[in-house]
Amino acid sequence: MHLCYVDDSGDPSRGKLLTALLVHDSEWTRVLDAWLSGRREIHRHFGVPKLAELHANKLFKGRGQFCESPVQEAAFTVRARAKAARIALSHLSERSRFDLVTIGAAERSPHVMYARFIAWLEDWAELHDTRVMIFYDGQHGVDETGMLDARERHELWERALRSSGPYREVHRSLELSTRRIVEDVVMQDSRYSQLIQAADLIAYGAYHTHRHAHPEVWGGSFQPSHAAIAAYMQTSEHWQADSDAGVHWLTTTQEPPA
Repeated sequence: MHLCYVDDSGDPSRGKLLTALLVHDSEWTRVLDAWLSGRREIHRHFGVPKLAELHANKLFKGRGQFCESPVQEAAFTVRARAKAARIALSHLSERSRFDLVTIGAAERSPHVMYARFIAWLEDWAELHDTRVMIFYDGQHGVDETGMLDARERHELWERALRSSGPYREVHRSLELSTRRIVEDVVMQDSRYSQLIQAADLIAYGAYHTHRHAHPEVWGGSFQPSHAAIAAYMQTSEHWQADSDAGVHWLTTTQEPPA
């Protein structure tokens, strides 16, 4: 079985990419250890705690606070942040085994895009004779702070259930006797999941790489993040051979894996 950590990126008005970090269950410990070794190096170099969320949008755009001290934060420049992202993805890529799949299409509806993504993964799983459990970045309804009262915790849980509903329906619409995607989607807040954060960095880089290479697909003016692209390139050995720099762009007809 494969554990699949998913995050998305894109332009809501033009299209969407969903990136899947696919980890065989026997490799999960090695993959997490490889990522954490990168986090430890980032901490040594820049003072970014292991439990601080590496959120791609904030990291590459110079936003947010990441470091343990004001002095370290001042030194955590745009250039340093770019290096931190490269370190994280190079450790992950060079020290562990996993598969990367990024699926994109000119879909404005996130739920339609998710359904197409799941259809593609079903074909991939059948081809590789495996099953897949999906962890997707989103609200999980748990009060991690311990500061909420009973009513607030109930409302938090209800919001999480509502937001994940359309994604659960995609899973439940699959034919039970043949489906390869097991169980409902597991919504996992990226703040508390190291491998969702890895998927976030990869998805962000995949989007900038694909949009920079295909202005005819995305249209509009665009200034790519070369730092995000450079970090994403660290994962190239894990891209599928028949992909376009790691991306499978779907047209109006579903395209199964080769």
